[in-house]
Amino acid sequence: MRVRSLLSVTVMSMMWVLISGCGLGYTILKSEAKLDRLAVPMTKAQVLDHIGHPDRVLKDDGRVLVWEYSLTTRKQWWYELAYCPLSMVIGGCLFYPITNILSDQREQPQHVVLIDNELCAWGVPTAIAKRQRACAVVGAPSGGGGSWARPEPVVSGRGPIDRDTIGRYQTMAVMLFDDAAGAPGTGSRVAGIVTTLMLDLDVRMVERAQLDDLLQEQVIQLTHADDANALRVGKLVGAEAVIVGEVQQWQRYEQERTNSVSLALRMIDVETGLLLFSGQGHLTDPTHENPESSARLIVYRILTQFGSQTGLLGSGRIGVHWELQEERGGRFYVVKELRGGLPAEKAGLRVGDRVMACNGEPLSGIKTEREAKGLCRVEAGEILQLDVRRADQVLDVRVTAEKRPGL
Repeated sequence: MRVRSLLSVTVMSMMWVLISGCGLGYTILKSEAKLDRLAVPMTKAQVLDHIGHPDRVLKDDGRVLVWEYSLTTRKQWWYELAYCPLSMVIGGCLFYPITNILSDQREQPQHVVLIDNELCAWGVPTAIAKRQRACAVVGAPSGGGGSWARPEPVVSGRGPIDRDTIGRYQTMAVMLFDDAAGAPGTGSRVAGIVTTLMLDLDVRMVERAQLDDLLQEQVIQLTHADDANALRVGKLVGAEAVIVGEVQQWQRYEQERTNSVSLALRMIDVETGLLLFSGQGHLTDPTHENPESSARLIVYRILTQFGSQTGLLGSGRIGVHWELQEERGGRFYVVKELRGGLPAEKAGLRVGDRVMACNGEPLSGIKTEREAKGLCRVEAGEILQLDVRRADQVLDVRVTAEKRPGL
């Protein structure tokens, strides 16, 4: 009985130490060992599921993502365990990282690199630099920063749709694009890219499976020139507009290790047949062998112009990824990521901050993500005033937006 009681007391004591917020528990949760969960291939969503959101975003150009995580070494928890009795005397066990004063095992940066939303490499910055060839990029992060050289695509986008008329088009459908000559399947790949990026603009998109089922049922073969069938299908699936297009060029040059891509798209009102928006772009990229990455960047830049024209995007950016959340009937943005060197980080915004209002307009009463983005939309050169709650503090953060790439 005495042994059993002693064991119970020991277990309870250890649980209390962990639950109390001791540095021991913190360093286990923040250990670099969490990177062992990563593996190639792995998507961006899978990386976030396995290791959570980064502390900083060092790079995000629409193709290359570089995330930074501040993590402790694998053996740090041993130091915390050894120092915990001492730090409890001075109250440090509850307030990490007091015990690190006695240790040189502080948090160190670890970088995670994703290309086209797929995991490429991870580790300390110097290790990432050595693996730059595997990531097929020019340049690599070193220390706290880094850059990748890549040409910008030449794009254009125009049409009568604007901020006053975008509200009429709540649901859209992307038809299969025409394949480039000698490159079967490229139309389907570009259509998928367009669908994904339109979802990022908070436009409701008809699912690909629903479209495919309807096409089989109606025995319809859609081509770029066949707008009549595209409009017919759009009506049948409940879309107010359809997007059609073609991949004009999709070439990869093995010896030069370059690729050339060009494509065009059109957005059409299904009821009137009116052309709402058209965009096109091309890119010859000497920094990456994969034409799909070039196609993604072209589409991203075209839809940036569409988003700015319709008010779904402002012409300015502040470099923050935030998530709309609700608590006790009120809504607010929670800052999930900050892009290194961009205005939000420079203005003092932090990961975990709650943004309660934009330019004096509270988010508590908004109903949709699109409404929230509208309230917090900012043009290049303008100041976005954010009412921020950080723990028990209420802060007024003013961020001057920089021009969004592609505009």
